[in-house]
Amino acid sequence: MAPVRAAVLVYCPGRLRPRAAAVLASTPRGHLFTTGACTRIAGVGEARILGPSWHGFTDAGHFTPAVPGAGRQLDRGDPLLAGLRKACGEAEWAEGGFADPDGVLYGIDQGALVEAGHLAVLGGYPALVGLLTHPAARGRGLATQIAVQMIGDALPAAGIIRYRALAANSPSLAIARSLGFAGYGQNLIARQPA
Repeated sequence: MAPVRAAVLVYCPGRLRPRAAAVLASTPRGHLFTTGACTRIAGVGEARILGPSWHGFTDAGHFTPAVPGAGRQLDRGDPLLAGLRKACGEAEWAEGGFADPDGVLYGIDQGALVEAGHLAVLGGYPALVGLLTHPAARGRGLATQIAVQMIGDALPAAGIIRYRALAANSPSLAIARSLGFAGYGQNLIARQPA
C-alpha cells in the first residue's frame, strides 16, 4: 500500500475550469489550499468562502463514547427547531448541515431546544454529523451527549461516521477527537451567487 501524501483536489463547474487551471498553474504548491486561491478560482470575495472545514472519521473499533448519549429524534417540522435556528443564526444553521432537507434530526429539549444534531446521508446512510447548540447552553456537554446518541444509533448500519467542523471551531474538534474521530482531510467551499 502506498502512503498518501497531501493533495489538493478542485471541483468546480465547467465554466470555471479554465480559471481554475490558470490559478493552479500560477500558485506555489504550499499556497494552493488557501482562501485566496479559492477566491481566485471561484471569482468571489472571501466572505463567500466557507471553511476550511476539518473532516474526521470513526468506526465501531474507534468510537469512544465519552459520556452517555442523550436526545431524541425530531420531525423536520418540529416547531422547536425554529427557536434554535433563530437563536443561532443562519450561518451556524447552515454550517451544522441543517439546511440539508434530508438526513435525520435529533434534539435535546429542556423547555426549549438547547441542542440539535443532524445526520446527513453519506453513502446511503445517515452518517455525517452536524451539531448546533443554543448560545445560552454552550459549554455544558450537550453537543457531546447528542453526538454519542446519534453515532450510536447510526454506526451499526453505516459502518463509518464522518464528522465535519470548521477547523477554527476548537470546541467542536475537541468533541470529535474525544469520540475517537481521526482527521483525514479539509475542504474549502465557495458559495456562488444565485
